[in-house]
Amino acid sequence: FQAEDGIRDRSPSRGLGDVYKRQILWFSCMEPNDEGLWSIEEQNMFNTQGFCRNVSVSENMAYVAAGQSGVQIWDLETGVKVHEYLGYSQDGSYIEFNDISIVQRDEVNDLIFVTESNKKVKVFYYGDSSEFVYRNEIMSDRTKDYISFPNAGNKFTMYVADNDDGLKWGTYMSDTTVIFNLEIINWMPTAGGELATDGKPLGIDSNGDDLVAMAVDQLGVEFFSLVYDQSVENSGGRPVFLSKFDLEGNAEQVNLTEKGAFISCDDFGAYFLSSESISSGEGNAIAFAEDLTVDHISIQNDIAVLSIGPKGLALYDVSDPFNPISKGIFDVGYVYKTLFWNDHILLCTRSGLKISKISI
Repeated sequence: FQAEDGIRDRSPSRGLGDVYKRQILWFSCMEPNDEGLWSIEEQNMFNTQGFCRNVSVSENMAYVAAGQSGVQIWDLETGVKVHEYLGYSQDGSYIEFNDISIVQRDEVNDLIFVTESNKKVKVFYYGDSSEFVYRNEIMSDRTKDYISFPNAGNKFTMYVADNDDGLKWGTYMSDTTVIFNLEIINWMPTAGGELATDGKPLGIDSNGDDLVAMAVDQLGVEFFSLVYDQSVENSGGRPVFLSKFDLEGNAEQVNLTEKGAFISCDDFGAYFLSSESISSGEGNAIAFAEDLTVDHISIQNDIAVLSIGPKGLALYDVSDPFNPISKGIFDVGYVYKTLFWNDHILLCTRSGLKISKISI
C-alpha cells in the first residue's frame, strides 16, 4: 500500500465545511504484483462529522445522510458544503434529527425525502431559495428502504421496504389547504397499497418501469411486476408478485440492472440473478464473493463495487455476470454504501463522503 497525503485545506475559498485534499492510491492486499487486479484512487474526502450512511446525487450536488449530523448538501465539483440541516421546524417547534439513515432528492418536485432508522419518510420542500421546509410524513414506521420516481402533474410514486408489513407503494400529489389564512401544503396519496410478505424487508430497488425487487432478509429476494390499471387515471404502478428466490444468508440490498439483479447477502457474499430467471421464476442464482460480508452492491457497465463494511471495498469484473471475477479488496475505511457519479465512485464511510476513481 502506498499513500501520499496532502495538506488539509483551510482556505476561505473552499467554502463551508472541512475538505481534505489528498491523493491516495490503494493497491489491493491480494497479490499486489498480479497485473489482473484493478486499483482505486481516492481523490477527495468530505468530512461529514457524523457517519456518512447514504447519498443521493442530482447533477453535481450530493444529498448526504450524515447520521447524527443530519442532512448535508455538498457540491461535488467544488468540495463546498452548501447547506447543513440538523433539524427542522414543525408547528412552531424546532425538532432535531436523531440519526439520518436515508436521503433522496426529487429535483422535479423540489423535494428531499429524509428517513431516520425505522421511521416514516419525512417530506421536505427544497427549492431554488434553499429553504428546507417540512411538509408531512408518508408511508409508515419500520421503513427500511425506499425508492421514488417523479410523475407528470406534480406527483411522485414511492416504493417502500417496510420491515413490518412488506412492500408498500403510493402515488402522492401536492395538496394545499388554507386554515385561518395559513397555507398548509401536504403530499397526499392518490393511489397506493401494500403487499404482505413472510420475510422482513430490508432493501428495495425498481427500474422505474416494469419491475420492483425487494430483499427480504432470511427469505431471499422477491420480484414484482408493475401492472398499470388503465381504468384508474394516474394510478401509478401496482406491484404484482412475479417470482421469489431463497438465498443463503440474509438478503440486505438488491440492485436491478439490464442484465438482472445483484443481491448482497451479508455473511454469505453476493448473488446474481438473470433477467430471464426473474421473469420465469426458474434458474439458479450465481454466488460470488462467498468469503465476504457484503452490505451493498453498485454496478456500472461491467464493474461491481461491493461494500464490505470494516474491510472497505471489493471490486469485481461482471462483464460475464455468470462468472464474476475478483479484482481486489481495498481497505478504504468502513463503507456503508457506494454510488457511481459520472466516471467516479462515491463512498459513504464512517469518516465521511469520499470521491474515488477506479482504474482497470
